[in-house]
Amino acid sequence: MSFTAADVAQWCSGRIEGSAEHQFTGMNFLDQADGSTLTFVGHSRYGRKLGQHPAAGALCTEGIEVNYRPDQTIIWVKDADLATAQVLERLAPPPPLPDIGIHPSAIVSPQAVLGHQVRIGPLVVVEATATIGDRCVLMAHNFIGRGSTLGEDCTLWPNAVVRERCSLGKRVILHCGCVIGADGFGYRFAGGKHIKIPQIGRVTVGDDCELGANTTVDRGKFGDTVIGDGSKLDNLVQIGHNVSLGRGTVLVSHVAVGGSVKAGDYLVMGGGSVIADHVTLGPGTRVAGFSAVTGDAPAGSELVGTPARPAKEYFAELRGLHHLPKSALKLRELEQRVSTLESSSKNDCS
Repeated sequence: MSFTAADVAQWCSGRIEGSAEHQFTGMNFLDQADGSTLTFVGHSRYGRKLGQHPAAGALCTEGIEVNYRPDQTIIWVKDADLATAQVLERLAPPPPLPDIGIHPSAIVSPQAVLGHQVRIGPLVVVEATATIGDRCVLMAHNFIGRGSTLGEDCTLWPNAVVRERCSLGKRVILHCGCVIGADGFGYRFAGGKHIKIPQIGRVTVGDDCELGANTTVDRGKFGDTVIGDGSKLDNLVQIGHNVSLGRGTVLVSHVAVGGSVKAGDYLVMGGGSVIADHVTLGPGTRVAGFSAVTGDAPAGSELVGTPARPAKEYFAELRGLHHLPKSALKLRELEQRVSTLESSSKNDCS
């Protein structure tokens, strides 16, 4: 696909420095861009190096320092990362979708309710009393359980599962292998064996959520497990039963959230971090990657480490640990000086 600097400026409300007719054939990272490629620069650290790379031009965040050649065209924007997303939206090839209607190999109950212009692909199963909203796309091997509801414009990629009585809001995306509504992990040990506790609740996923490949959200034991509007969950995330996550939650891959956790809006968790059961986190909490949260935290907390604690406290401890070898050396020197002084004092007394 060929496009001009003028096209890019129009797509992301940019200001051109150079030729508006400059042609690009694609977009790539700064160190991989060639003489016909547009790149993006959001920080002066990279902006100072732009002229050293063959990129034909760049989206640059207003106000950063940029060194560039006369043959490079710059499109100044408010936020280079956001502008990149807007450009990629134009360049991305449309995904291959099933045709409007029901594929001959799909099994759709006559008691299911289908909206307008739904696309149901090969080997999909939609059980009785399930409701599929307008313009939903169900790819190959999706399963929609009895009584479940999908809002308008949802897209389920192959092998995604929505079990019985669960609910997706509007514009929800489930990637391959995502499972909504598996049984919560509940057992009681008695009589020498683990007795399964039935999980009779549901899962409710809000509007505009996106859940990554092989991410799983367990149904509640009694009430619902809730994923708030606009939440984004990466691949391989595990959400336990009766968890309640607020709006705009972002969970990076390999996050595990224990049962009955309650989190306010805009929780952010780095990859590999975990939260123990029954923890409550205030809005705006941020958890660093590979941290383990074992207790409640107020709004705006920044948590790091295992067990997780406030970032300032954690890094103060870390600095102290880095100074330990020098401190131990100084301590040995002091011990030697004290020992020498004591020996000298004894000799003087004698």
